[in-house]
Amino acid sequence: MALLGVLALPQSASAQSEVSVDEVVRAALARPDIEERFSARIAGARAEVDEELVIPMPTLELAHEQVFGNADVRNLEFSALVEQSFDLSGWRASLREAWPHRESALRAAAQSWRLEVATTVREAFFRVRHHQERMAVMDAWIAGLERGLTGVQAREARGDVSAYQTRRIRREIELATARRASEAAVLAEAWANLERWTTWETRPRLRGDLQPTAAPSAEIGELRRPKLERLQHQKRALRAELDAWGSPFLRGWALGAGYRYVDAGSSDGHGFLVTLALPLAFWNTDAPRREQLRAQHLEASRELALLTSLATREHAAAQARLEAALRSLEAMSDPAHDGELTRLAQVAFEAGEATLPELLDAFESDADLQLARLDLQWEARRAAIALDRSRSLGVPQ
Repeated sequence: MALLGVLALPQSASAQSEVSVDEVVRAALARPDIEERFSARIAGARAEVDEELVIPMPTLELAHEQVFGNADVRNLEFSALVEQSFDLSGWRASLREAWPHRESALRAAAQSWRLEVATTVREAFFRVRHHQERMAVMDAWIAGLERGLTGVQAREARGDVSAYQTRRIRREIELATARRASEAAVLAEAWANLERWTTWETRPRLRGDLQPTAAPSAEIGELRRPKLERLQHQKRALRAELDAWGSPFLRGWALGAGYRYVDAGSSDGHGFLVTLALPLAFWNTDAPRREQLRAQHLEASRELALLTSLATREHAAAQARLEAALRSLEAMSDPAHDGELTRLAQVAFEAGEATLPELLDAFESDADLQLARLDLQWEARRAAIALDRSRSLGVPQ
């Protein structure tokens, strides 16, 4: 019983071109709203930094003071003062140094999201392929039973066999049809999961082998997953921000210059006015912010160590799963020999050397063998997708 290469698609899809998994992933990631979302997030973060770095506007202070009375106490003073605050700590420069790391962390987060989407779409794509192949096996199984039923009905008409054999094959067809209906429901669910990421009006044919190629080398070297890169950039940004705070005495200085006029009744005069204001840092007002940044830096460091360890183990587990599935597939019989048991059972049944239950068992055994092979291929494919995810692969450029 040979595996049929028939895809369970609507009739309207027959005229459509085939699509590969990379084409589906690329289409899922190419939606404009996705790019706009990440661009907006980066722009928002940049605006927050610009808000922190904005230089205060200079201030203009006008003062008029006048005392009324006799000539001894009468007095009038007027002053105009322009004042600008500044700092000597260089905290703005440190925050500017932190921005490239924050931007890189955001871009790594976007790349991590793309990798997760690509992994999800690839799994959904090959899940459809898996159930399509299973449906093809079941269709071939049912077709073989129906051909057998036709032959037994002809023999029953000649009186060579009893009506029991005809009914027994019909019952077997009913059971196989029920299994096919269950598989069709699972296939419909798999299509629905895949189509969440597509904008197809008509379903195309999916092109791609279910079984992956040989497992890559177990040597992985340095893991470069976007999640880990995001945390590394986040740590650098937090370190730069931490360096920006801690010198409250050197921030908030204000230098003013202006004009002053004094009229003391019998005499008057005018001149320049210069002021300098600086904070009296009797306590460290930056301490709460520095503690917050230290805690965030420690959290990022511990999370990075944890995720690095988990990523290493996930990679090793996926590698082991893929190798085990491929070894099992190699140990199975050659697919070219599928159906031999059924053909031998048919010859033996025609010669009276095998019973009907033995013939039906041969049909079911051949189908189960092919289904088991497909299930192993699906497990190998899932492991290959997980392995690619651990190596940051699978996102088409």
